[in-house]
Amino acid sequence: MRYELRKEEDFSVSKWMGGKTKELAIFPPGAKYIDRDFIWRLSSATVELEESDFSKLPDYDRVLMVMEGSAVLTYDGKKSIRLKELEQDSFDGGAKTKSYGKITDFNVMVRKGGDGILDVIRPDSDAKVLGDTLHTQRKCTTHALYIKEGYAVVNYNGKMMMANQGELLVMEFFDEIPVYAIMGEGVVIRAQMGYDYEIPEGQGASEEEAAPEDGSEDAPEESIKEEPAAPPVMDKKEEAAEARHVDKGSFAENFKWAFFISNTQFRGAKYVAKKLRSIWYDDELFGAIKTLERFFVTFIVFLIGVVLCLFTYATGNASEGRVLLYMALWLVLDVLLVSPLIYYFALPKPIGSHVKDLDKMTEQEIAMMEQRGSRDERLEKLLAKYKNTGKANKL
Repeated sequence: MRYELRKEEDFSVSKWMGGKTKELAIFPPGAKYIDRDFIWRLSSATVELEESDFSKLPDYDRVLMVMEGSAVLTYDGKKSIRLKELEQDSFDGGAKTKSYGKITDFNVMVRKGGDGILDVIRPDSDAKVLGDTLHTQRKCTTHALYIKEGYAVVNYNGKMMMANQGELLVMEFFDEIPVYAIMGEGVVIRAQMGYDYEIPEGQGASEEEAAPEDGSEDAPEESIKEEPAAPPVMDKKEEAAEARHVDKGSFAENFKWAFFISNTQFRGAKYVAKKLRSIWYDDELFGAIKTLERFFVTFIVFLIGVVLCLFTYATGNASEGRVLLYMALWLVLDVLLVSPLIYYFALPKPIGSHVKDLDKMTEQEIAMMEQRGSRDERLEKLLAKYKNTGKANKL
């Protein structure tokens, strides 16, 4: 599973004569709505006119959910439906669709041959398991959680992900089963899309269809600058390689954190390193540290060095005093270089991004920390600190 948390600064906004459209996510990356070269697209639009026309998208199926207000949609003058808040309807993008009423909506567009649905989730403090309700036969499945109100914490196979109001958590599943747990509060709109990697031949939109109609729901500004054509859809190997090509930080910065962490993994470390009292390690970093401890990796490496020092004495190649010197030098080398390097290679990077400043943590992050408190004595004491300040009483 690959995921991405998209925030307000990641969304692109375009104007049309009836309001604004906010593009939340599009696949493949680099595709453009105006070129109709995308497989799926998520957006939110404001309709500020009492009557407006939607663009024709004959190559796409659509789902629209009202987030605020109410509206009546008509299709080809033959069918109509009234939608209130959090109600939805699916329709053919090629239909002549008119909207009556001022609303803010949530849109899913999926290229024909794929699948797309919407549902509403109301998370609470107790985690609930969500399964795939799309049951698509396509190669790939994407679940996108838009936080309309409140916040949500998602747990997929021990991987914790959090999104706040106005943010979009996109999870791409390849060979995995899309089953995960969610907790939090508020209202979450979930989009599920099933699709293939390659755009089927003959499905490209014609030039006439690609030109958005004036007054359409998603029509971008006329002043928008032309951009290079979107790259072709990547195959699995190319996409996986791109996912791995991320900024993992500099060696110096990562080694600094690895040195600090490797030398503070002992009882009472917080009395020696006061910094430990004001930081918290997220679940990914905490899990990597515990794995090293569980298998005694650094201890075994240190023990091997000690045995080698004693071996030189046992074979008569070094005197007792020299062996003691070797052991002292090995101890210094282990503390300053060997153990930090082991942690450097084992911990997720950039390491610093997984270290949280307690004074800057949100209440939701503190809630995540509290869930681990029962398994971590140091966390229990940190939580006690917050309870004394009254900050944890809101949890």
